[in-house]
Amino acid sequence: MKKLFSLSIFIMLILFVTNVNATIRRVGYFGTAVNNVDYSDLQSAHDVSAAGDTILIFPGSWSCNVSKKIVMLGCGYFVDTATLHTQANAGLQNIKASVNVGLNLFIGADNSVFDGLDGLSILPYYNNVVNNVTVRRCHGSVYFNDQTCSNWQILQCYLNQLYYDWGGGTVSNLTVNNSYIELIYLSAGASSGQSGQFNNCIFGTSNYDFGNGSFIIKNSVFLGGHYNDANCVYQNNIFNSDYGAGPSNNGNKNIDNATMSSAVFVGYSDQSTFSNDGRWALKAGSPAKGAGTNGTDCGVFGGVKPYKLSGVPEIPAFYKLTAPSNIASKNPYTITFSVRSNN
Repeated sequence: MKKLFSLSIFIMLILFVTNVNATIRRVGYFGTAVNNVDYSDLQSAHDVSAAGDTILIFPGSWSCNVSKKIVMLGCGYFVDTATLHTQANAGLQNIKASVNVGLNLFIGADNSVFDGLDGLSILPYYNNVVNNVTVRRCHGSVYFNDQTCSNWQILQCYLNQLYYDWGGGTVSNLTVNNSYIELIYLSAGASSGQSGQFNNCIFGTSNYDFGNGSFIIKNSVFLGGHYNDANCVYQNNIFNSDYGAGPSNNGNKNIDNATMSSAVFVGYSDQSTFSNDGRWALKAGSPAKGAGTNGTDCGVFGGVKPYKLSGVPEIPAFYKLTAPSNIASKNPYTITFSVRSNN
């Protein structure tokens, strides 16, 4: 009888790290520990890593002061069975447990990548300039500090907050694509010099403070209000006119709250049986369908690189291995892999 070995999403990611010279380390791995691979805390794994190394993060609560270019990969979010409802990531093969990751970034952390992290709190620490950071497919909050931090990319994320933890700084050339954002507060930053773009986002029911920054905002949906945005350029957005009407030119649309609640998304304002992120799929006949630039849909599922449910990193996952026995008894010895693409 064949034996079936269930593997976590991370067991064989070693095959897919783009930098072939990078070392892979694991934090919180629940299998047999391997020397110089497995660590009981995130800080230790970081400290022994070289610039460009990768750290795989398993369930648990972790914190780290990041002072070098690093890649951190989590196991996604909204993956427990309680949230796998209609419009969820069906057939997801993944670890269903809680993860919380708190990261303070210091000088030297430029060009780091954080992907698939749940419970994320990430901050360039006070008085540290950190540039060219990518936060992809993460669930949590991104904070900025009192310095000028440039060229951050926030991609396919589910954010609680985009916020200044320390005031007086500047976020420059910020890119936020295909992300749900519950709260933005940028007025604690510098009064001028903030810049960037938001493409195919959903802004939740909070009021959004853009800190007088020069932002281009397009193909997005506003459920709540927006202010300190006189220097913003709006293109092909959908606004809730009852909470803060937007401009009516440049392809923008204003609809009332009743229409926003009943006609735009499958799970708003009543989430019903939909998953936490699947609820933001557009309804048939939604006014957001085809309303974006070049006829793309507004919201997180439109555009060139749509939002992906559950935030699983953009890496193929080996999740199952079928073999005749634990010991190779013949040649050739046939094994079968099951692989899931998370692109």
